[in-house]
Amino acid sequence: METKVKKNVYQMVTERVMEQMKQGIIPWHKPWTGTQGTINYVTRRPYSMLNQILLGREGEWITYKQLKERGGQIKKGAKAGFVVFYSPYSYEKEVQQEDGTTITEIKTMPVLKYYNVFHIDDCTGIESKNESKPAKELKPVERAEEIINNYVTREGLRFQNDKESDRACYSPITDRVIVPMLSQYDIVEEYYSTTFHELTHSTMLKNRCDRTNDNILAAFGGDDYSREELVAELGATYLCTESGPDSKKAFKNSVAYLQGWLRALANDEKMIVWAASRAEKAARYILGENQK
Repeated sequence: METKVKKNVYQMVTERVMEQMKQGIIPWHKPWTGTQGTINYVTRRPYSMLNQILLGREGEWITYKQLKERGGQIKKGAKAGFVVFYSPYSYEKEVQQEDGTTITEIKTMPVLKYYNVFHIDDCTGIESKNESKPAKELKPVERAEEIINNYVTREGLRFQNDKESDRACYSPITDRVIVPMLSQYDIVEEYYSTTFHELTHSTMLKNRCDRTNDNILAAFGGDDYSREELVAELGATYLCTESGPDSKKAFKNSVAYLQGWLRALANDEKMIVWAASRAEKAARYILGENQK
């Protein structure tokens, strides 16, 4: 199916964004509802950021001892994760005094230790304590779904949107996009805006739109990173406009997001024009136009 976009749609959207910005600062909000995070099944306490990274999987985790105490079992083939913590270690040290005598002092130092934990999904005989939320009945937008599916299939992109998640991201190392499930959003337009944002990031690779040199090693919050965020959000706005899902609420949130990154670039409005050309190229690539 051949995709066509009005010749001036990109310019129209950019002008619309700029007009909205001139009306003042708009607060940005995270468009999806997060999961209950990475927590200990028994204490219900969230793990530290380091331990969340080590576990690499959201949800409830439990030690083998805690599981056995509750009559549960580990599924065959399940692998444990591990979390680390500091434990005080005390030892005696001989200290020489000024008068030449020696006394024994008790010294304490932190020692890094670890223990194994298992994800609740890898256990039997025990049920999750997370409160189930009724899934929102949001209807997918046919044209937007077509764009996503065509692009993901054509490029061989790894795309995950079928598991609850509290993050949306693109990894250029693994060429993988992760977005929260459609049911985690209040309005369908925010889902597609988020998804198109991450898909636009995926066009940075050299074999696509080649923004790799500027962005693959860019530090978070740096100028290169900020510019790439402008490109991704404008690309998402273009694609939402072209495919149909476009609400006033979602559009204002996109503008708020752009404002935030523009502030990181000293409010350089010229940067919008710079980003717009790259966002248009990315959007056209995703749509299957002008790939070379």
